[in-house]
Amino acid sequence: MKKKYYLAGGLLVGFLLLTGFLGRHWLISLWEEYNRPSLPAAVAFQEKARTGGTDLAQAPPSPIEGGTAVSENFILESSPQNESPLADPLQVLVDIPPEINLAVPWMSQAPHANWDFPYQEACEEASIIMVDAFYKGLTKRLDPDAADEAIKKLVTYQNDKYGDYKDTDASQTAKIIKDYFGYKDVRVLSFKTTEDIKNILARGYPVIVPFSGKALKNPNYRNGGPLYHMLVIKGYTDDGLFITGDPGTRKGEDYVYPYSRIIEAAHDWNGGDVMNGAKLMIVVLPNT
Repeated sequence: MKKKYYLAGGLLVGFLLLTGFLGRHWLISLWEEYNRPSLPAAVAFQEKARTGGTDLAQAPPSPIEGGTAVSENFILESSPQNESPLADPLQVLVDIPPEINLAVPWMSQAPHANWDFPYQEACEEASIIMVDAFYKGLTKRLDPDAADEAIKKLVTYQNDKYGDYKDTDASQTAKIIKDYFGYKDVRVLSFKTTEDIKNILARGYPVIVPFSGKALKNPNYRNGGPLYHMLVIKGYTDDGLFITGDPGTRKGEDYVYPYSRIIEAAHDWNGGDVMNGAKLMIVVLPNT
């Protein structure tokens, strides 16, 4: 009789283990959902940094439609010309709140779950489109059809103008934002600490950051993640988490990463030697 119980118990354990293995993604999803942190309320775009509180004019039409001074570690590669330091929105003193969450609308880089080309290489395009949509006052998840069309148009533009669209580094991405979307002030800034990133977010500006995809250790990535990845950092919590719009997974809306992982994983393309790439962020300032 005991042998039968042992056998039945063994079969049950084996079944549960097999079910757990085959359904591991479901279990991961359940675990993540259960442990999803409570995030601060999302804040829509309000440009106040340049005018001391007065909202500014909107940025160019979107292709998808219808406190502390800046750290000395920053490199202002594309800072505006002929402006006094006091007019620079990144030099105005601001308080850094304990938490913030900018209402950057989210989209997947594969809006219809098709991860063939060009979508598997479209994290840069998706990140740019999300930030542009934020400055247009959009706050909700972007329509998949509109997002898909926006990616294809941006890919075609890059192929026609630059000869390629894949693996654009931070400086190249900044140039695309200027050339295609018409933003006049796009900066590539180096950073070393979480405070450097918070400093920009506290001013109401989301940041686009390039990463070693595998170093992000996102369990939802295929094959451990891509060699190179970009995403939008749009906020942070008071308990050590950055809030992101990660286009590299269907669960990337409001996806959170620990501060330490963002700092460790941040690396620019660097000609394919990503792990030795610089820690850079792209800041798009709305046109005045």
